[in-house]
Amino acid sequence: MEKINLKNFKKNNIFWLVLSALLLVPAAWALFVPGFYGASDDIHIAWLFEMHKILMSGQIPPRFVPDLSFGFGYPLFNFVFPLPFYLAEIFHLLGFNLVDSIKALFFLSLPLSGIFMYLMLRQFISKGLSLSGAILYIYTPYRSTDLYVRGAIGEIVSFIFLPLIVLSVIKLSVYTPSSIKNTLSWIGIGALSLAGLILTHNITAYMFFPFVMLFWLLRIFFLAPRNKQNYIVLFSTIFLGLLISCYFWVPALLDSNLMKYDTVFNFADHFPTLMQLIKPYWGYGASVPGPYDGMSFFLGIANIAILIIGIFLTIIFWSKFSKDKKILLVWAFICIFFAVFLMNYRSTFLWRTIPLLPFFQFPWRFLILTTFSIPIFVVTLDKFPFVRYTPFFVILLTLTTSGSYFRPQDFLERKDNYFLDRYIPIPFASLEYFKTREEYLRLPKYTDTRPDKNYPPVYTNSGKINNVIRINDLNALVEVNSEGGMRLNYSKYYFPGWIAKIDNQDTPIIAGIPFGQISVTVSPGAHKVEFLFKETNFKKLLDAISLGCFLVSLWLVKNLWIRSKKIGRFW
Repeated sequence: MEKINLKNFKKNNIFWLVLSALLLVPAAWALFVPGFYGASDDIHIAWLFEMHKILMSGQIPPRFVPDLSFGFGYPLFNFVFPLPFYLAEIFHLLGFNLVDSIKALFFLSLPLSGIFMYLMLRQFISKGLSLSGAILYIYTPYRSTDLYVRGAIGEIVSFIFLPLIVLSVIKLSVYTPSSIKNTLSWIGIGALSLAGLILTHNITAYMFFPFVMLFWLLRIFFLAPRNKQNYIVLFSTIFLGLLISCYFWVPALLDSNLMKYDTVFNFADHFPTLMQLIKPYWGYGASVPGPYDGMSFFLGIANIAILIIGIFLTIIFWSKFSKDKKILLVWAFICIFFAVFLMNYRSTFLWRTIPLLPFFQFPWRFLILTTFSIPIFVVTLDKFPFVRYTPFFVILLTLTTSGSYFRPQDFLERKDNYFLDRYIPIPFASLEYFKTREEYLRLPKYTDTRPDKNYPPVYTNSGKINNVIRINDLNALVEVNSEGGMRLNYSKYYFPGWIAKIDNQDTPIIAGIPFGQISVTVSPGAHKVEFLFKETNFKKLLDAISLGCFLVSLWLVKNLWIRSKKIGRFW
């Protein structure tokens, strides 16, 4: 084994760390301006507030939040990706306010996504070219749209996992018996990164997974000896990743039949034109039907240049590329081709055919795939004349053409209270809350109409409610007295996990009219009625499976970490 000079190793890494930090400044500086800017998805700040409340009340994993929909609550994290909010909650527990916790997560997405793209590209090209590809990945205009126009927290964080998943595929797709320990470690990394993507943004996971499978199968078929071990490694990684995240995606799929099928946006209204992809327009408006969007779908000058040059160099130097580079480039081109096609209105028949695809709502979401795939063509630049200086020119072109996009339209300096007043209607709904109308929430199927105002936590049309004792933000104990029996309503949407007890005895719950609220029948006399939200037995089983597989994956990664300390490098 080659002896590593730790002194030079540390100096070299410090140099790359300082350089990378300086290159991040144009993308991240706006995140350090106090307060929050005018991103369209600023509701995530209120959702973090809800996440914090239910975690503090002991609901782990979080599923049903207490305050949305005029206090009727909502099974928000049963359907909405939870991982970004877990990560933001760490910052909140460390003392950051809600706004700064979200912005800290936004910031973290930039270096981490760049690091993993760098490490992925480093399997094929030099450090300098890999760094230029990582910078191109960070500064793609759509990344700024997500950060400073939309504030799309799930997509923002998902960019961390895309290159890490592909890096895992590269490491795992050529199995040899002599590398079994290293393979097991990368199974853990691959499973954790796949689960991370599912828990971060299920739409991106659904989009990316078929293409990752294609890449893996191409590498197995053309690079590896085709034996059953390669397929065992493939399916073991995928299966473990799905099990780690099963506590989320299994209930999200099964419980979807308890919600009304509707979406706020019709995908047919949001196909960008080809001209919008290549025209250097930048704006802070919305996506609207037709070609007059205020939002930009521009691929980026540097991105288009790298794509054109990369395709040209691929054709010219095809015979000189190694087999693994050829597979990578062909796969990246397939990703870009299908992403552009699915963003075009001519693909409408696929949008109407492929299951769940209409839930994407916006065909331009496939810019996620082009954002990831185009920097891969940097690997062709090692055949470019003056290759020594090529990374400098790529980085310079990227920063000068895209760096100016990375800022919000306005620094509104909004604090936590602005978002709580706007989106949290407890203890009462503000005028701003009435304007939001919560049309983004799919109603439970038993709900005939949305609540239109704040209602008492507990109400009845007969009998007497003596006392309402709040156990926590979700649960309550109610003391009642009725001469002829009563129908008692608790102002929360009925959903699996809610139980009611009368004098410590379980009692049936029905969905009341018209809101689908929790409703129980109370017999004559004085009684104590409890309303509690708990994890169902089936979900407890899924929780145990997810936790167990998560710990197994960490144990597998630990072995790679231990060996890396011996040789001085992890990757």
